[in-house]
Amino acid sequence: MLVSFNAALAAVALIAALGGADARELDASMKQYVIVSCSDDAYRLCPTSLGSTSDAVACMKAKRAQLNQTCRVAYDKVVNTLRQ
Repeated sequence: MLVSFNAALAAVALIAALGGADARELDASMKQYVIVSCSDDAYRLCPTSLGSTSDAVACMKAKRAQLNQTCRVAYDKVVNTLRQ
């Protein structure tokens, strides 16, 4: 279960890291949206990094161009939310 938790946390942290803001600024529904939208990418793109949240975030950030469309839409929504 730690790997699942790290994948979910990485999905949220990825958005915060790329958006330059703190994920704590996001409401629970937005965090859940990102987790649902981006956890598959965490598993697909960074399976060997999921033991560490910081490694998973770094991996996903490095592979941003490979994020699926659903995750990219979530990313854009979060970035727009954090910029308001």
